[in-house]
Amino acid sequence: MQAKLEELLKALGLPIGLAVIISAVAGFLGLPLEQAFQVFYVLAGVPFVISLVIDVLKVIGIVTDGTAGAWSAAFNFVSIIGLSVLFKYVPNFDVTTWDAQILELAKAVALIVTWIAQLFGTKGAHHFFSRGLGIHRFSLSAG
Repeated sequence: MQAKLEELLKALGLPIGLAVIISAVAGFLGLPLEQAFQVFYVLAGVPFVISLVIDVLKVIGIVTDGTAGAWSAAFNFVSIIGLSVLFKYVPNFDVTTWDAQILELAKAVALIVTWIAQLFGTKGAHHFFSRGLGIHRFSLSAG
């Protein structure tokens, strides 16, 4: 497990000490490390949302090349801290139901982002066909 953790943190661009700090902060806030692993193991919506947010931030220009791992680690850290605080004050919180709702919301947002990307892609393809290839548009109502 140690070697895999080191490889994971190296891929994210994070030192091992940061993982120790994250687990210590989560433990301090009342979320034991075993429970944190169990909770984050079953989560599907949170990583999906984090990935979607990072991709949107890349398009906007906030996330630059080579920094997505650090952004992901930061968002995951905030998630761990948020869940730790939540479990401390609301111990019977149903994480799986909440995560499933977030996943459905993220799917809807992903569809909307995809639709917007297709609109721009279709417009770009039209400009390529009409200007680049010389295929001119025509209208039957103008005749």
